[in-house]
Amino acid sequence: MIDIETALRQRPDLFDNLAARWHMATGGELALLSPEGRVIKSHNGLNLAPCAVTYNATTREIEIASQIKAIVTPMMVYGETKGHLLSINSTPTQLPMLTWAAETLVDHLNSEQALQGMTDELIVAWDQLELVYRITQTLGTHTNLSNVLASTLEEIIKVVAVELAFIIYTTEGQIKCVKAGPQVLLMPIDNQALLDKLAGLDHLVLFNSREMTLDLWPDAPEPVYNFIGAPIPTGNETVAALGLINNTKNDAKRDFTAGDAKLITSVTEQIGPIFDYFRLQNKLIAQERVRRELEIAAEIQESLLLGNTPRVKGLKIDVSTLPAYEVGGDFYDFICPESDQLTIVVGDVAGKGIPAAMFTSMIRTMLRIEALHSQEPDVIIKRVNEVLQEDLGRAELFVTAFVATVDTNASVLMFANAGHVPGIIYHAQSQKSRMLKATSVPIGIAGYDHKTTQYVHLAPGDMLVLYSDGVTEASNPKGQLFGLKRVQDLVHEYADQPPNRLKQIILDDLANFRQTEVCADDVTLAVIKFSPDTTKFKKIKSYQIIDAFQFEYPANTVHLGDISQMVTRACRGLNNLPPDSKGDDFVYLVELAVSEICTNIIEHAYAGVEGYINGTITLTSVGIEIDVYDQGQGFNPNAVPPPISDPMDPSEGGYGLHIVRQIMDVAKYEVDTSLGNHWKLIKYLPD
Repeated sequence: MIDIETALRQRPDLFDNLAARWHMATGGELALLSPEGRVIKSHNGLNLAPCAVTYNATTREIEIASQIKAIVTPMMVYGETKGHLLSINSTPTQLPMLTWAAETLVDHLNSEQALQGMTDELIVAWDQLELVYRITQTLGTHTNLSNVLASTLEEIIKVVAVELAFIIYTTEGQIKCVKAGPQVLLMPIDNQALLDKLAGLDHLVLFNSREMTLDLWPDAPEPVYNFIGAPIPTGNETVAALGLINNTKNDAKRDFTAGDAKLITSVTEQIGPIFDYFRLQNKLIAQERVRRELEIAAEIQESLLLGNTPRVKGLKIDVSTLPAYEVGGDFYDFICPESDQLTIVVGDVAGKGIPAAMFTSMIRTMLRIEALHSQEPDVIIKRVNEVLQEDLGRAELFVTAFVATVDTNASVLMFANAGHVPGIIYHAQSQKSRMLKATSVPIGIAGYDHKTTQYVHLAPGDMLVLYSDGVTEASNPKGQLFGLKRVQDLVHEYADQPPNRLKQIILDDLANFRQTEVCADDVTLAVIKFSPDTTKFKKIKSYQIIDAFQFEYPANTVHLGDISQMVTRACRGLNNLPPDSKGDDFVYLVELAVSEICTNIIEHAYAGVEGYINGTITLTSVGIEIDVYDQGQGFNPNAVPPPISDPMDPSEGGYGLHIVRQIMDVAKYEVDTSLGNHWKLIKYLPD
């Protein structure tokens, strides 16, 4: 919620301009007061005597001394008084104008603060991505854990200015602490009790006062006045925690913010693998060089794979990865930026061994960060390419990636494909499938260009199958390839199976096809089935017909306006139609659905032949039912798959039937009934 005093410090000119125009128009002098009557800012050096304006704590109103010729109006934000606008040398007749001026000033200040908030969020997001990237780079510049942690802390201090940053951890039964910052020599941190408390937390803690800090850290050094602490997720052999002490800016004390907390939470997730990395390196140092290299890279890759698939309402998910030669470049991830959204990433780094595994870790992390900001798939890929293209070029590597976001609430799949093998989308109603082909070249390729995110509308039972080229390019002893068509045929044949079963059928068929051939490339296979709750119908305790009437119009587009007006009037006649925007939305959606159905009848059922559209509209106690008949050519609606759409190409069509199914609670079609082809449409009133 807006803080008027803070917003005014950012844009004092908003008040100055308003006060100057007020003075020119009325001759009055404006003053901005706090909720308790304290002068925040005034015009032309206006100085109010202490007795001129008082605050009544009982009524919570500003009272003006009788000898003062002035008017005052509150500045309201969502029903709460955030200040007052006072005008000296003004009369009560000018109060409406003053109220309007106060509302206008609040609106402008609110907009400015919202803009500042969005700017701050953008800066935090960029700082987070840049910091994670720099931390990842430290792995390539240091061979000692303490040096990597020290460099990591120095990078953190560049973004969050603090007097001291530290990482405290256990190794081989001993406590070690790495510190950085201007107060590094003044604060002893090697404390088992502090490590135990921080490592035992399941989330970050933020304290902006010494008193709150002492509750967690009773023996905190005297200079500590605010503190952030967080556990670092590591393997079982290491316990670690991160701490930041005394946030400062331009040598002034400053509170830690929610943005700081979000940034540090992300950083701790990146520091954890650093511990694991060095633990593995030390463990394998005594083994032969080739064997050690393969094992390190294998464990790095394994750490990227999810232990369990996420649970998202409306989706059933299963995935498997089978690495080749112990190490490969395949990776996948599932990210839930919102409760009703799932972003799926399947990719492949063109390479093997430790270089591929390290880039796999970096790329997967960056894709996850971008996805958590609810970016569209094409934007996610574009931004990762902008950061990594130069490094990938030097390493002579490139990355293919398929990024898809399923919005279960909107029943839509959004995807972008950076040079990856085509995904398969299977539509249960039409029993047809389509290839989701590349929308750009792979990440890291010079001259990168891309299409905007593509959209696929989903219906219950639809299936998304993503895989790596280790599936389609697997060969048998005769040199034949498994191929895309074989995968597509298996999807069609076993589309009624749950994802785990379909996945295993494909993998078993792949193993039988290869026979004794060694798997030459990684195999990754993910199956996602759209299974939303289709219980859209209300439990109707009492159902009563309020009114019903018939209609008939020539099947001509000139009458679509008359049909729309008829439907609108009928909806407005519902007794329980909400009077607010919910009611307006209800009327609009019903009118849209009927208009789409009638348009399709005119253009496709009659196709230029004269005929009539007739039917019945029934108003009930719970909604509206519309029966539409025609004597034209019938069709099978289930044979029409949902369209794949490009938002930059508005010429694409084919959305009418899908829209009707989405916005109506019931949309049934029958061919050649006794009264003709029949659409049954029902929409229930909103709660």
